[in-house]
Amino acid sequence: MNIIYISNDIEKAKEEIISKYENIYIFEDIDLKLELVKSIKEEAYQTTEKDKYILIKAVNFRIESQNALLKILEETPDKVNFIILTTSKYALLDTIKSRMSIKTINYDLPKIEFNLNINRLTTKDIYKTLKKPLDKQELKSFIYEVFKNIKNPNKELLENFELAIKLVDLNTDRQAIISLLLLSIRNLNANLQTFK
Repeated sequence: MNIIYISNDIEKAKEEIISKYENIYIFEDIDLKLELVKSIKEEAYQTTEKDKYILIKAVNFRIESQNALLKILEETPDKVNFIILTTSKYALLDTIKSRMSIKTINYDLPKIEFNLNINRLTTKDIYKTLKKPLDKQELKSFIYEVFKNIKNPNKELLENFELAIKLVDLNTDRQAIISLLLLSIRNLNANLQTFK
């Protein structure tokens, strides 16, 4: 049973997963690096009497690390189960996703009221938003609320939303994340106005 869990709060999801399984080994980092994959493989090949669960938690999965992990996922040792926990299924190669079931664990985020007209964003609106004190969970909630109000997002904007969520998990500066998001929306709106 190899599973990928996608969550909007990977810390809370990690605690939930740990409570579900006995004999769980946790490997976590912001980036899944080759050194960590080597440790994961070493643990996977350690024999055990009962089922062993290996939790791999990361935000970014380097391609070379995923390729190194792929072999063990293809030929998983007896009584070993892999669990990957991340914020986005797009962080993973299709070859990894095809070998594991994908489940979502999402949590209610605090509701954030924002008085932004997403279709007519001004520099003044962006500046006001940058001044709001938001903690990590409120910032994620803000990102999701903004995303729900976008009509017909283009590929670049979708990528920026995914990047914004990753940046929150990486503890990137809150203002940089909000700027990235709102400026990309304003640019999309300007481009749409040009074509009308």
